[in-house]
Amino acid sequence: MSRENPKPFKTIDEQVEILRSRGLGISDQNRAAAFLLRENYYAVVNGYKDAFLDLEASNLAGEDRYCDGSTFDALSRVFIFDKELRDVTMAILLEAEAAMRTATVYAFCSVHGGPDDYLDPACYCSKSDYRPELRYTKGLIRIPSTLQGVRDNRPHKAYIAHYDKNYHVVPLWVASKCLTFGTMSAFFDFQEQSVKTRTCVALTRALGRSVVKQRALEYAYHTLPEFRNVCAHGERLYCARAGKNSDKGFGELLRAMSAVVPAERLSSYACEVLALLREVGADDAGLEESLLRGMRLTEHDFETMIL
Repeated sequence: MSRENPKPFKTIDEQVEILRSRGLGISDQNRAAAFLLRENYYAVVNGYKDAFLDLEASNLAGEDRYCDGSTFDALSRVFIFDKELRDVTMAILLEAEAAMRTATVYAFCSVHGGPDDYLDPACYCSKSDYRPELRYTKGLIRIPSTLQGVRDNRPHKAYIAHYDKNYHVVPLWVASKCLTFGTMSAFFDFQEQSVKTRTCVALTRALGRSVVKQRALEYAYHTLPEFRNVCAHGERLYCARAGKNSDKGFGELLRAMSAVVPAERLSSYACEVLALLREVGADDAGLEESLLRGMRLTEHDFETMIL
């Protein structure tokens, strides 16, 4: 006997009518229905309704109630804003990831010259140099094991097969292309101090900027992969809270990026984000202010990054 479904299927017109009954202004039902059919009701409404809800009325009613004057058009604009924000953020995150990956691999290979040294646990830091020590053994097993899988071409990449067939080795600069940003972060954490220092030197030269400090690079490695995942999976970005304690917001994302991208690139990114904010708030200044509150930032924060 099947259980009663607490969330039964609703047609798109029923969904639109529910929104209207809860106080969301909808001027064109067909347009709203088409938008939700394209983008997914859950992704749009459940993802971005918080900025428009009357919390007191919702608590009293036991279901969502929208603030007076809230419209579907405004809700959809916030959804589109965040989608475009993910696009421009993903672009700069990919640039940061490439620079960090290249510098880290270059530094490792400059210290450990053997073609398979990245598979040797002896080429990584000691337990006393790793924090937290409790995770050392598990991590030290995982990193070489992951790299061994790449070396054996479990990802089935043509370029790995090419190196293995023609040279009988798969250098780290080739194998590392298969590693996720998160795995590269763990790889960096397990490096000896000499490799970490050389990584900072290489990244400083690559970015053509002031010295990249190790602590700033570590912060970037521990922060940026999480926001990259948010962008890659189409999750809400502008007010995302990442990190083990969900304590990293958009300000922390900017802080992490500032250490690992050229200053002029960060400036152009700030311009792009500010333009998106001003566009969404062109006819509704309150909407822009609401988004900035979600980011825990101000327009001035972005203006200070613009050269």
